[in-house]
Amino acid sequence: MISKLSITQRFLVTGLLLLCACLGQAQAQASESSIRFQEFSIRIQPPKQLITTLKLDYDLSDYLREGLLNGLTLQNETRFTLEWHNTWWWNTQKPLVVVKTELKYHPLSKQYQVVRQDTKQSWNFPNLPAALEQMGALSDHRLPALPGDAWGDNAAIFVTATLTQQSLELPLKLKSLFSDRYSLESDGVLWPIP
Repeated sequence: MISKLSITQRFLVTGLLLLCACLGQAQAQASESSIRFQEFSIRIQPPKQLITTLKLDYDLSDYLREGLLNGLTLQNETRFTLEWHNTWWWNTQKPLVVVKTELKYHPLSKQYQVVRQDTKQSWNFPNLPAALEQMGALSDHRLPALPGDAWGDNAAIFVTATLTQQSLELPLKLKSLFSDRYSLESDGVLWPIP
Protein backbone atom coordinates (compact mmCIF):
# COMPACT_ATOMS: atom_id res chain seq x y z
CA MET A 1 0.00 0.00 0.00
CA ILE A 2 2.83 2.41 0.83
CA SER A 3 4.54 1.77 -2.50
CA LYS A 4 1.27 2.44 -4.37
CA LEU A 5 0.82 5.75 -2.59
CA SER A 6 4.35 6.84 -3.26
CA ILE A 7 3.99 5.96 -6.95
CA THR A 8 0.69 7.86 -7.09
CA GLN A 9 2.22 10.79 -5.28
CA ARG A 10 5.20 10.78 -7.63
CA PHE A 11 2.85 10.68 -10.59
CA LEU A 12 0.84 13.63 -9.23
CA VAL A 13 3.96 15.68 -8.47
CA THR A 14 5.39 14.98 -11.94
CA GLY A 15 2.06 15.89 -13.52
CA LEU A 16 1.88 19.14 -11.57
CA LEU A 17 5.43 20.05 -12.54
CA LEU A 18 4.69 19.40 -16.22
CA LEU A 19 1.50 21.45 -15.98
CA CYS A 20 3.39 24.37 -14.39
CA ALA A 21 6.07 24.18 -17.10
CA CYS A 22 3.42 24.17 -19.86
CA LEU A 23 1.57 27.11 -18.29
CA GLY A 24 4.81 29.04 -17.93
CA GLN A 25 5.68 28.44 -21.58
CA ALA A 26 2.15 29.39 -22.71
CA GLN A 27 2.34 32.57 -20.64
CA ALA A 28 5.74 33.42 -22.15
CA GLN A 29 4.32 32.92 -25.65
CA ALA A 30 1.24 34.98 -24.78
CA SER A 31 3.42 37.84 -23.54
CA GLU A 32 5.30 37.86 -26.87
CA SER A 33 2.15 38.55 -28.87
CA SER A 34 -0.54 40.82 -27.49
CA ILE A 35 -2.73 43.90 -27.87
CA ARG A 36 -2.11 46.86 -25.57
CA PHE A 37 -3.92 50.16 -25.16
CA GLN A 38 -1.32 52.79 -25.99
CA GLU A 39 -3.78 55.70 -25.64
CA PHE A 40 -7.37 55.84 -24.41
CA SER A 41 -9.67 58.71 -23.57
CA ILE A 42 -13.37 59.51 -23.42
CA ARG A 43 -14.68 63.04 -23.26
CA ILE A 44 -18.20 64.29 -22.70
CA GLN A 45 -19.62 66.68 -25.26
CA PRO A 46 -22.83 68.46 -24.22
CA PRO A 47 -25.53 67.24 -23.99
CA LYS A 48 -24.20 63.95 -22.56
CA GLN A 49 -22.54 62.65 -25.74
CA LEU A 50 -19.49 60.43 -25.18
CA ILE A 51 -16.65 60.69 -27.70
CA THR A 52 -13.70 58.30 -27.55
CA THR A 53 -10.20 58.28 -28.95
CA LEU A 54 -7.91 55.28 -28.63
CA LYS A 55 -4.77 53.75 -30.07
CA LEU A 56 -3.95 50.05 -29.88
CA ASP A 57 -0.49 48.55 -30.15
CA TYR A 58 -0.26 45.05 -31.71
CA ASP A 59 2.54 42.51 -31.26
CA LEU A 60 1.66 39.84 -33.82
CA SER A 61 2.99 36.32 -33.48
CA ASP A 62 5.00 34.82 -36.32
CA TYR A 63 2.04 32.53 -37.04
CA LEU A 64 -0.34 35.48 -37.54
CA ARG A 65 2.20 37.33 -39.72
CA GLU A 66 2.70 34.28 -41.95
CA GLY A 67 -1.04 33.64 -42.11
CA LEU A 68 -1.62 37.22 -43.22
CA LEU A 69 0.97 36.89 -45.99
CA ASN A 70 -0.64 33.60 -47.08
CA GLY A 71 -4.13 35.01 -47.57
CA LEU A 72 -5.78 34.99 -44.14
CA THR A 73 -7.83 38.02 -43.11
CA LEU A 74 -7.31 39.39 -39.59
CA GLN A 75 -10.32 40.99 -37.93
CA ASN A 76 -10.00 43.45 -35.06
CA GLU A 77 -13.01 44.02 -32.78
CA THR A 78 -13.03 46.83 -30.24
CA ARG A 79 -15.96 46.28 -27.86
CA PHE A 80 -17.53 49.00 -25.75
CA THR A 81 -19.74 47.73 -22.92
CA LEU A 82 -21.77 49.66 -20.36
CA GLU A 83 -21.29 48.09 -16.94
CA TRP A 84 -23.04 48.76 -13.63
CA HIS A 85 -21.14 47.70 -10.51
CA ASN A 86 -23.13 45.60 -8.06
CA THR A 87 -21.75 44.68 -4.63
CA TRP A 88 -24.27 41.90 -3.88
CA TRP A 89 -24.59 40.17 -7.22
CA TRP A 90 -22.83 40.03 -10.60
CA ASN A 91 -22.17 43.24 -12.44
CA THR A 92 -24.82 44.14 -15.00
CA GLN A 93 -23.54 44.63 -18.53
CA LYS A 94 -25.08 46.07 -21.68
CA PRO A 95 -23.22 46.02 -25.02
CA LEU A 96 -22.89 49.50 -26.54
CA VAL A 97 -21.03 49.11 -29.82
CA VAL A 98 -18.45 46.91 -31.56
CA VAL A 99 -16.07 48.58 -34.02
CA LYS A 100 -14.77 46.02 -36.54
CA THR A 101 -11.72 46.49 -38.75
CA GLU A 102 -10.20 43.99 -41.20
CA LEU A 103 -6.60 43.64 -42.33
CA LYS A 104 -5.66 41.85 -45.57
CA TYR A 105 -2.51 41.48 -47.62
CA HIS A 106 -2.63 41.66 -51.44
CA PRO A 107 0.43 39.83 -52.85
CA LEU A 108 0.15 41.24 -56.38
CA SER A 109 0.33 44.86 -55.30
CA LYS A 110 2.34 44.05 -52.14
CA GLN A 111 -0.01 46.28 -50.16
CA TYR A 112 -1.75 45.82 -46.82
CA GLN A 113 -5.39 46.89 -46.85
CA VAL A 114 -7.29 48.06 -43.77
CA VAL A 115 -11.11 48.24 -44.03
CA ARG A 116 -13.35 49.61 -41.29
CA GLN A 117 -16.63 47.69 -41.45
CA ASP A 118 -19.05 50.31 -40.06
CA THR A 119 -17.94 53.20 -42.30
CA LYS A 120 -16.58 51.12 -45.23
CA GLN A 121 -13.45 53.30 -45.25
CA SER A 122 -10.41 51.66 -46.81
CA TRP A 123 -6.67 52.42 -46.58
CA ASN A 124 -3.67 50.83 -48.34
CA PHE A 125 -0.16 50.66 -46.88
CA PRO A 126 3.18 49.38 -48.21
CA ASN A 127 4.22 47.90 -44.84
CA LEU A 128 2.65 46.05 -41.92
CA PRO A 129 3.53 48.50 -39.08
CA ALA A 130 1.69 51.36 -40.83
CA ALA A 131 -1.34 49.12 -41.48
CA LEU A 132 -1.43 47.98 -37.83
CA GLU A 133 -1.20 51.58 -36.66
CA GLN A 134 -4.22 52.53 -38.79
CA MET A 135 -6.16 49.44 -37.72
CA GLY A 136 -5.63 50.25 -34.04
CA ALA A 137 -6.56 53.92 -34.25
CA LEU A 138 -10.03 55.21 -33.42
CA SER A 139 -10.32 59.00 -33.38
CA ASP A 140 -13.30 61.05 -32.19
CA HIS A 141 -15.69 58.10 -32.36
CA ARG A 142 -19.17 58.88 -31.01
CA LEU A 143 -20.55 56.24 -28.70
CA PRO A 144 -24.30 55.53 -28.71
CA ALA A 145 -26.47 57.48 -26.30
CA LEU A 146 -26.40 56.04 -22.79
CA PRO A 147 -29.59 55.23 -20.89
CA GLY A 148 -30.60 57.76 -18.26
CA ASP A 149 -29.75 55.45 -15.36
CA ALA A 150 -26.09 55.21 -16.47
CA TRP A 151 -25.27 58.78 -15.47
CA GLY A 152 -24.15 59.05 -11.84
CA ASP A 153 -25.31 55.53 -10.97
CA ASN A 154 -22.05 53.66 -10.40
CA ALA A 155 -21.72 52.84 -14.11
CA ALA A 156 -18.63 52.63 -16.29
CA ILE A 157 -17.57 52.02 -19.89
CA PHE A 158 -15.51 48.82 -20.29
CA VAL A 159 -13.40 48.48 -23.47
CA THR A 160 -11.61 45.40 -24.82
CA ALA A 161 -10.00 44.52 -28.15
CA THR A 162 -9.54 41.18 -29.90
CA LEU A 163 -7.75 40.19 -33.09
CA THR A 164 -8.83 36.94 -34.76
CA GLN A 165 -8.44 35.17 -38.07
CA GLN A 166 -11.66 35.60 -39.94
CA SER A 167 -11.22 32.67 -42.32
CA LEU A 168 -10.53 29.78 -39.94
CA GLU A 169 -11.67 26.40 -41.20
CA LEU A 170 -13.46 24.04 -38.80
CA PRO A 171 -10.38 22.11 -37.50
CA LEU A 172 -8.56 25.40 -36.80
CA LYS A 173 -11.66 26.84 -35.10
CA LEU A 174 -11.58 23.91 -32.69
CA LYS A 175 -7.83 24.34 -32.13
CA SER A 176 -8.32 28.07 -31.52
CA LEU A 177 -10.42 27.26 -28.45
CA PHE A 178 -7.35 25.74 -26.78
CA SER A 179 -4.55 27.96 -28.09
CA ASP A 180 -3.66 31.66 -28.14
CA ARG A 181 -1.80 31.08 -31.39
CA TYR A 182 -4.80 31.95 -33.56
CA SER A 183 -5.93 35.16 -31.86
CA LEU A 184 -4.92 38.03 -29.57
CA GLU A 185 -6.86 39.68 -26.77
CA SER A 186 -6.21 42.85 -24.80
CA ASP A 187 -6.72 43.56 -21.15
CA GLY A 188 -9.78 45.69 -20.55
CA VAL A 189 -9.89 49.41 -19.83
CA LEU A 190 -12.53 50.82 -17.48
CA TRP A 191 -13.76 54.43 -17.62
CA PRO A 192 -16.13 55.49 -14.79
CA ILE A 193 -19.07 57.61 -15.92
CA PRO A 194 -19.32 60.81 -13.83
